[in-house]
Amino acid sequence: MKKTLLLFSSFVFFLPVISQNTDVGKKKIQAEQIFNQAVELIQKQDYATAVTELDRAIQLDPSFAQAYLQRGKSLFQLQNRNLAISDFDKAIELNTGLGEAYFCRSFAQFTIDTSAVRLDDLDNAIQFGYAEPHAYYYRGLVRLIRNDNEGAITDFSRAIETRPNYAKAYHDRGTAKRMTGDYQGAIYDFRMALSYDPKISIAYDNMGSSKKLIGDFQGADKDFSLAIALDSAFYMAYNNRGGARFVLGDLDGAQADFEKALELKPDYLFALCNMGNIYAKKGEYEKAIELYDQVIFSLPEFGIAYLNRGLTKELTGDLQGACTDWKLALELGLQDAVNYLKECDQQ
Repeated sequence: MKKTLLLFSSFVFFLPVISQNTDVGKKKIQAEQIFNQAVELIQKQDYATAVTELDRAIQLDPSFAQAYLQRGKSLFQLQNRNLAISDFDKAIELNTGLGEAYFCRSFAQFTIDTSAVRLDDLDNAIQFGYAEPHAYYYRGLVRLIRNDNEGAITDFSRAIETRPNYAKAYHDRGTAKRMTGDYQGAIYDFRMALSYDPKISIAYDNMGSSKKLIGDFQGADKDFSLAIALDSAFYMAYNNRGGARFVLGDLDGAQADFEKALELKPDYLFALCNMGNIYAKKGEYEKAIELYDQVIFSLPEFGIAYLNRGLTKELTGDLQGACTDWKLALELGLQDAVNYLKECDQQ
């Protein structure tokens, strides 16, 4: 809870109490006094009481943008995210230059539906002076999710410039670099993330995956093992280590890892497909085909399963069945199937 609060703001400020003699001025003074009390409650993480106090402040001064902002932040902490967004909307309506309100609205929306996040909110947050590293980081994260990898790299870099020890920004920049094919750059960023936070198990997993892509399967094996040491329930790391061991020729070790991944997540189709590869490699073709069938039944768009089932059918002498599977794999976008289909043309 405390970390989430820091994402919204590195500070919560008190307003100076102004002095006026008009009724409106008196109400504003009362509102500001109540606001300052609410700020103290927020600092103590008493968000429910803070909301009650901010309700009073807003009743006294409906134009109090900061009160809407702080109430929205408190509502967010109480998991009332849609109400929080309404308050951020109102804060922005009252003060279009309130950079933090744009960031808060974007972040709250991010936690509800990443596809609906407005990048212009993060642009405005930065433009209006809320140049916190979080603003750059979350804009980069939204861009990464939307496959704008170059834009994401730029934003993560800005976040790192603002906070040089920002482990998450290094990690996610590494992810974006890997997506662009810069595997060495990705490995560097994952290593930097771990230098600032050695307990990010997924950074070891992603570094291992990047090493696999440059052919360093032994290095990948070590990284996946470190990920598992940090998180014994990390089923993806077991599956990925199994993949590295499969290439290294350690079929028993690979099988043990795939089985562990399936023990942790029985419906994990990547591990199930990889178990099919183990049986195919060991010459147990019927068992392999049965597993590929299960994968395809669960996810008909799983092109790799068609490709591998085709290869296994070919080994059983069923070239016609193999050709059918390879054609389906190609239709699903697996270009590797093109080479195999040449055999079908020679029939």
